[in-house]
Amino acid sequence: MKNNKIDYLQYNAVRTIVLSMLSIVVLCFNACKEDPFLSEAEPELEAEFLKNQTIRIDGIDRAYHIYLPRTRENKPVVMLLHGHGGSFDQSIGEEYSKNPQRLWIDVAEENEIILIIPNGALGSEDTRGWNDCREDAFANPETDDVKFLSELLDKISSEFLHDTKRVYICGISNGASMAIRLAQEIPNKITAFASVITTMAVNSECADSDIPVSAIFMNGTADPIAPYDGGTIVGGWGEVTSTSESLAYWISRNGTSTVPVIETLADVDTNDDSHVKKYTYDNGANNTEVVLYEIVGGGHTEPSLVERYAELYLALVGRQNGDIEMADAVWDFFRKKSK
Repeated sequence: MKNNKIDYLQYNAVRTIVLSMLSIVVLCFNACKEDPFLSEAEPELEAEFLKNQTIRIDGIDRAYHIYLPRTRENKPVVMLLHGHGGSFDQSIGEEYSKNPQRLWIDVAEENEIILIIPNGALGSEDTRGWNDCREDAFANPETDDVKFLSELLDKISSEFLHDTKRVYICGISNGASMAIRLAQEIPNKITAFASVITTMAVNSECADSDIPVSAIFMNGTADPIAPYDGGTIVGGWGEVTSTSESLAYWISRNGTSTVPVIETLADVDTNDDSHVKKYTYDNGANNTEVVLYEIVGGGHTEPSLVERYAELYLALVGRQNGDIEMADAVWDFFRKKSK
């Protein structure tokens, strides 16, 4: 009986030690599982649309909106420049809901693009715009917008490590003139630009360059504001070259073929009294191209299938084509371009 009692006591002692050790193991496991330094992966970032961000340029806080995809490193960048009298809020549809520019947000979401939407400065008529190349455009602001947009690109690059070989500028009207100025004065930072409803300045303040930059123009042949065949912009806001002269400059600069591939696109909207012809000049230096979307019968408006301007507005600016989507067509051009 004595031996049985000793065995029983030993059994209880061993059992107590084993249970204590198991408790320690469980506690360690739970602690390790909750330790962020031992976790298998960091949580994935959410896509963000950050509004009213600022960068200080020459003592002035310049504002911009920015869309950031879930992953930001090594992503392409598109900078969207609004027209004269517009704003970055107008571009994303907060001031005017029917604006084709706002579809760039959808394009950015679908293609994981960093989308930058800067705000222009106030000019002499208390309307926002850009200090582009037109020295005879009296209503433009006097701000150093090349410095603003160049330093903004540098800021975004340092913060998010985007792909510096894929940086694109899409400008509308006065914003298109500003896009051309960027391609002239900081061409090393620009992969391609889109000039929507305008052409190049006759009386230009731009420094000239010979560095190849892919270019796409999208102009209406019946534009009552910025004449397709050149002349003075309505309101006395400077003189512009013809569409053919603007194309010739970029064809020569990029060294592309001089004979285009011509496509007549489908007339999707048969009620808009317009159609689209596409001219592609390829085989340029560093794989550059020059493309023209000729909106036959189109006015001073961005083409769009889904975002349609009001008839009262169209009475002032001319017909809006409904056969292509401006943002989709421009991105289709941009996405194939890399330095």
